[in-house]
Amino acid sequence: MARALMENKDQRVVEVALMVGYSNASYFAQKFRKKYGVNPSEYIKSV
Repeated sequence: MARALMENKDQRVVEVALMVGYSNASYFAQKFRKKYGVNPSEYIKSV
């Protein structure tokens, strides 16, 4: 779900983290990076 939200470039990483249930954007970024091998901000730039 987070990836789909980030593909809409109107959303920032912090907003996406909150939307999917993370109150800590850093922790969200850590989990995203572990699962997908790339930082959320880098993912946004690549799409």
